[in-house]
Amino acid sequence: MSNDERIKKWRARRQSGDYSIGAGSAEYVRATASQERAARDACNVDGLLQVLLAAQPASSPLRCVLDALRASANESIVERRSVYEALQCKLQLQTSRAALSQEEADFCSRRLRTIIRLVEMDLRAGLDVYAASYRPERLATDDARLTSAFDKRAQRRREQEKQDARRLALQSDLPLLPQLVPQEAADLSILRARVDLLHAKQNTRTLHGERSRLSALLPLLALQLHTMHAESRFALIWALLGPSVLLTLISSLYFLTGTHFVLGMDVPTFSMTGATTWIMFRQIIFRSSTGYVSARGLLNLPGVTPLMCALVQAAMFLCIYLFVFGLLITVGHSFNLVSLPVHWPAFVLCVVAMAIGGASMGVAFGAAATRWHFILRLAPVIERFLEIFSSVFFVSEQLPAQYRPYFLWSPLAHGMQLLRSAYFGSYRSTDASLSYFLTTLVFMVVIALVAERFARSRVQPM
Repeated sequence: MSNDERIKKWRARRQSGDYSIGAGSAEYVRATASQERAARDACNVDGLLQVLLAAQPASSPLRCVLDALRASANESIVERRSVYEALQCKLQLQTSRAALSQEEADFCSRRLRTIIRLVEMDLRAGLDVYAASYRPERLATDDARLTSAFDKRAQRRREQEKQDARRLALQSDLPLLPQLVPQEAADLSILRARVDLLHAKQNTRTLHGERSRLSALLPLLALQLHTMHAESRFALIWALLGPSVLLTLISSLYFLTGTHFVLGMDVPTFSMTGATTWIMFRQIIFRSSTGYVSARGLLNLPGVTPLMCALVQAAMFLCIYLFVFGLLITVGHSFNLVSLPVHWPAFVLCVVAMAIGGASMGVAFGAAATRWHFILRLAPVIERFLEIFSSVFFVSEQLPAQYRPYFLWSPLAHGMQLLRSAYFGSYRSTDASLSYFLTTLVFMVVIALVAERFARSRVQPM
């Protein structure tokens, strides 16, 4: 009804003798109530929820909407809106009684609103929606889109439930028993019986004891070496070039200032010990931390743990940089550029101790990354900060006495100066403390193991 028609009716009622103020609103309320009753009577559709939930095309719910419109007086948009609202109320009532999930209730509501929208558009366009062959043009496309989205959400929910079940079973150390169809369950029982028979013939000690876990170290190390050789050959080349670049940088800084010996140590050898040891230290930190959180595919192998993946990375780079040390010392000594170490065993033990410190920090960073992923991006910043206080470019004896405590808090500085004391016969560090270095090294190992113990359950296999 237009505004002009309302004004004409109001004037006609006012000119009549029996007009009273408020009679129009009361009449409107009565008319609206009668329309709502008619809409509710027209929408007495049983099984609307089952029709909307069915996997069949949307022709059946379309018939329900058209039957409700046909049974009511639907000359105006307001009357049709009452029918639509009654249909939605009917659907909400049936949904609450059926106790559906949120996804199913949302799918039914969206499907009904889509059909109502398409029917109303055709009614306003003047189409005969009550014809036997009537079907909205976009009904199949929109219904297929809704059904596809509902299936995707249901699939994501099922995958999330499976992932949560696997995580809960792994954290609780319980076997995960998936739901199988009867045929697959029968096949699985036969396979389990045959596997148990094979296990019964094997040695239980080698199958479940510590020997099986330790025996996985060497194959895992070989696998990582093959992976590095196949995927990142430049990393092996950079393992040699990186210390050479930093060695050249440190040596050039001293040579530019006219310094050829640092407290009895020749500058090239001094730079080589600091540069190579520190690059090994930082590479072990980065590789072991990423190996802890990223090698999830290897956790499906028997005897492989996240800690083992990190330790294998640390051992691999320790071996690589021990080889780099030997190569640089051999080539440098042949050209009279570097000197030979005085105490080989003590020098190698100091390098191994620095590698243990790097592996401890890497495991701690990897354990923290299972909860805070950004920690691995912060690790290079921490490493650059530690490099200044780790006696890479200088030793504490070069500084004034009042500034030395600001650098000797770092156990890495003690380790680096002990390493140079073992390498050079002319240098004995008076500031480095072996007891402090070993105590803090043990403390770092304990912190790494405790952090790994708390983070172990959050590293899930693929």
